[in-house]
Amino acid sequence: MSRPPTTKEEIEALPTILEVVEQISSYENQLVLPSVGQIPTSVFYDEGKYSYVSDKNNRNIVRLMPLSQSPYRFYRGQSCYYEHCIPSLYRANHLDEFSMEENIIADRIKTSEFILLLHSHPIYSYLCQNISGNPIALAQHYGFATEYLDITNSKWVAAFFASTAYDWETDTYYPVGRESGFGVMYISKDYNSGNLPESFFAKNGVIGYQYFDRPTKQSSFGFAMSEDEDFNDCEYFDKVFFRHDIDASKIVFDMSFQQKRFIPRDTLSKLARIIQNSKEVTKRAIKLCQQLFYPYEDIWFFEDKVKKKGWTIRESDIPIVEYPTEVLDREWKQWIEYGKSDIEDRTLPVVPILEINVPNL
Repeated sequence: MSRPPTTKEEIEALPTILEVVEQISSYENQLVLPSVGQIPTSVFYDEGKYSYVSDKNNRNIVRLMPLSQSPYRFYRGQSCYYEHCIPSLYRANHLDEFSMEENIIADRIKTSEFILLLHSHPIYSYLCQNISGNPIALAQHYGFATEYLDITNSKWVAAFFASTAYDWETDTYYPVGRESGFGVMYISKDYNSGNLPESFFAKNGVIGYQYFDRPTKQSSFGFAMSEDEDFNDCEYFDKVFFRHDIDASKIVFDMSFQQKRFIPRDTLSKLARIIQNSKEVTKRAIKLCQQLFYPYEDIWFFEDKVKKKGWTIRESDIPIVEYPTEVLDREWKQWIEYGKSDIEDRTLPVVPILEINVPNL
């Protein structure tokens, strides 16, 4: 069914999330069956491995793309279907007196605060010397409102988000059942058949491996969208609707180790929550926001928006939040002892697999 169901009977006739995953698996299994004259390359289909990809317009922009059994098929799972599917930055969910523009500016200042935190981490800074970071899309994975929608090339990651609901207060996910009606899986067109043109990869930014757990575990990509775009109208994806079934949802939830496989509780997620809840912002964050998003606006433009939100601007250079020294020391020691060699072992040798356009951040 290509349209959302409208009756109870139509919902009951839909497959479960497990049946959708089974259909995807059947397609993926065909990919790894060698045809006449084809040399099997099974290593390419190993989840947990990475491949270098570069921007065709700038060879210096290189990222580590997560691999999967169908690395160029992309998914997005939602436990609810929305009439309009748009990035969090553009959602009219601010029930306050502020305009959309004012909220977007405020959200981008918060994102800038988070980016400053990222660059204070020595391992992230070290990696950025060799692979290109994607800090705005990375912020999306830690709860900041951005112009990206999360997509993945892992069917199980998409299935997890398609069959769970999120509780903001506890920062946890839980499986949903029949009372939630139906969900939707967005599945990209078949790349192998030439149905994903270059324009798709211009919008689909690789997040992949950037040291931090969430985007790494979720085989992450970020689909960049403008304010007037609706993902439901995206020509690159088909919609597959499914009915919620608590038993099926619990199986997916258990396979994710009760969310720990895809939503690990790392230090960064705790620090990100502090930034989101803070009523203070720093001058450094405002200056970075100006540099990234509004280079033609003066600093007074931002200070006015901050005051309207009821926030205060921290006069000192002390960040809103910092990584504890003992955490950085421990993580750096682990990185030197085995983390660095581990990612090197899981990254394929440099070969011309795909040239992509990376959104300019």
